Amino acid sequence: MLMQLTTARFLASAAMRPRVLIVDDETLICELLGLVLEEDYEVVCACTSNEALQLLAEQSIDVMLLDHHLPPGGAVAVARRADEIGVPMVWMTGDHAAAETHSRPVLLKPFHIDRVSAVLTEVRKSSHLLIKPRNQPGRLPSSDSALGGASFA
Repeated sequence: MLMQLTTARFLASAAMRPRVLIVDDETLICELLGLVLEEDYEVVCACTSNEALQLLAEQSIDVMLLDHHLPPGGAVAVARRADEIGVPMVWMTGDHAAAETHSRPVLLKPFHIDRVSAVLTEVRKSSHLLIKPRNQPGRLPSSDSALGGASFA
């Protein structure tokens, strides 16, 4: 009986938590970010652009962390698709020059792990009026957020 209650509570809390898609070709980064975020988010990871595109098509994603240098140039396709379906996102990159060119929030690598959740919360807050609640088809397109171009270290 206790196991059933614990499982029911876990399922209920998972249903209420926002879903974050972490896209990075470095599996260790996905795993570490997942461990940090799993208390506040339902975490989904992808290591390739194809996996990310499939997850964006199949699941309702509330916010996304996307590695800027996802090979081979797949980050652009994933970002474009996220824009089309209204998923707010944050770039992750160690390339400070690339960070300067983005109109979206950027987490500069190496970043302090405690900043990740705060940045995701801010991105979601700035985008919340533009995005329909989960499980409703036809998400509205996103616009540049109030955090556009902000870099977080």
